[in-house]
Amino acid sequence: RMGKMRELIIDFWRWVYQNKYKEKEQLKEEAKEILSELSKLTVFLEKIDGENYEWLKLSAPYIHVDFNAPFFLKYLNNLKDKNKDAGKYVGKIFLEILKNSTPDYDQKDIRSIVECLYASGFEECANEICKIYGTRGFEFLRDIYEKNHKKI
Repeated sequence: RMGKMRELIIDFWRWVYQNKYKEKEQLKEEAKEILSELSKLTVFLEKIDGENYEWLKLSAPYIHVDFNAPFFLKYLNNLKDKNKDAGKYVGKIFLEILKNSTPDYDQKDIRSIVECLYASGFEECANEICKIYGTRGFEFLRDIYEKNHKKI
């Protein structure tokens, strides 16, 4: 029963993406709110793949609208190591988030994502995320960054 519901929700999300936002360049404020709300559907994803990555990437810059960032980051954190490409997708999605906002809650999820990116070989994304936070005055990733840049 839950599997069928999950499937219907994913189908709905796919339809919204394909029919409403796939080709949009300029989004109205209402569309940004909808995309922010759609980010909550991340809870229904079992993994990130090429298709739903596009949906997540579209919502990511707007998750600060209606305060959906903590929820979205929590579920990104849960998905970060579900399949071999997850790290790559999560890193790119995180950089999309940082285009319009600098979420700092929950730091536990943010730190976990960045640590996973380093551990999975996605240093470039991890470095960029750390640098963006640092330049915006957030220091809570400094120790992770420094640990991954020790001189040998």
